[in-house]
This record gives sequence, C-alpha cells and structure tokens, in this order.
Amino acid sequence: MKPQRKDREGAAAVVRLLTESAVRLSSSDPELAKAQAALARKLRLRFNIRLDPSLRRFACRGCKGILVPGVNARVRLGHGKPPILRVTCSDCGHVNRKSLGMP
Repeated sequence: MKPQRKDREGAAAVVRLLTESAVRLSSSDPELAKAQAALARKLRLRFNIRLDPSLRRFACRGCKGILVPGVNARVRLGHGKPPILRVTCSDCGHVNRKSLGMP
C-alpha cells in the first residue's frame, strides 16, 4: 500500500502545481492554461484527489475549465441579505453562486 500512497501524494503536488500554473497563464496563453487544467483534472480523477479550497473557486463546474475574473469570467455582487457573489463563465455560461453572509 505504501507505493500507492506515495504516488497519490506526488500526484497531489503535481495537480497543485498544474492548477496554479494554469491560473497564472490564463491571461497570457489561454490554450496552454486549458491544457494544464485538463491534465490536472485527469490526475485528480485517476488518483481521487480533492482540489484545495483556495483553488476550488477557480474551477468552472460547467465546462471544467479554469476561471479567472476579468479574463474568462464575470464577477457580480448581488444586493440581497446576505449578498450573493455570482461568477459567470464566459466559455460555457455557467453561473456559480456563493452566499457571502452568515445565515
């Protein structure tokens, strides 16, 4: 079992690096960023790895791509109680909503 655990830990590190790199490259080279995001997703599925919460907000649930506000995503803040943050993917049109207040 130990070799599998080492493989999973190594894959988790690679997934983290690929995802962070895809976020950084999305404004300058979107095709490379998309390829890196796809590779990171394949590794996550193969080794059953969860994405870090800090990086989870950069993932679109519709097209499984990387979201970068201002580049391929639109961010809007609602005027309700509690306020709702809406992130719309420019590629597929999927809207991610997150409540910002305490219930």
